[in-house]
Amino acid sequence: MATRSARRWSGTTLLAAALVAASGCGLPFMLNAEAREQWKQTYTLAQGGSFELHNTNGRIEVRVADGDQIDVVADKVVRAGSDEDAKNALKRLEITARVTPTLVRLDVDTHTLGLHLNQSQHVDFVVKVPKWAAVTLVSTNGDIDVANLGGAFDVETTNGRVQAEGLANTASVESTNGAITLDFAKLGDGGVKCETTNGKIEVIIPRDSKAQLSARVTNGAISTSGLEISATEQSRRRVEGAIGGGGPAITLETINGLITVRGR
Repeated sequence: MATRSARRWSGTTLLAAALVAASGCGLPFMLNAEAREQWKQTYTLAQGGSFELHNTNGRIEVRVADGDQIDVVADKVVRAGSDEDAKNALKRLEITARVTPTLVRLDVDTHTLGLHLNQSQHVDFVVKVPKWAAVTLVSTNGDIDVANLGGAFDVETTNGRVQAEGLANTASVESTNGAITLDFAKLGDGGVKCETTNGKIEVIIPRDSKAQLSARVTNGAISTSGLEISATEQSRRRVEGAIGGGGPAITLETINGLITVRGR
């Protein structure tokens, strides 16, 4: 089975070859027409339930609200070479929902669009969830911005910045290209895990936090400040040690970038 990086390189190579071939045939690539539509839905989630969103292209913003409802506003945008092509593609850009009392999962379905070199599409989401809800976000291209989540926070993205503030539980973020910034009001028992290939990682926690830190970088550096750390190993590219005597694990790793851990 091909690795994720191998599949991404192969796909990029094929697309580049197709673009070169098409340009040689004189095909147009001007996206002069745009079609857009706003999609709104409200769901009720049982206490302790989860929200999942799987998007391909577009920004995701998540905020909290009182009560047990999830409110979703999605702006669907398609650009194409003509008004007719844009409108037809917009009709095929669907958001599907799987809803149970304890889970609301949304998927942006782009499979029916087909491969059109003269079209582009994205869906931007603004979502309000109960403060206690667990949130999982999966994205390919687009920034992710969340605030004040009290439930577990899980992200998998390829290209895009991940920024979260006011977190109060477990967090896990996996990215390929993009900076990760996580600001915690308090740490959850499940700790923190961040992995990225190209991009910085910044984690901010309360000064009185108790945690076990493991940070590694291949090409870059690690800095810590404002925290009591008893290091068992400390160098420019690796830090292992207990924060405030030890507690939940904070595991941070990047290939190319900086890692910063600081107390607030």
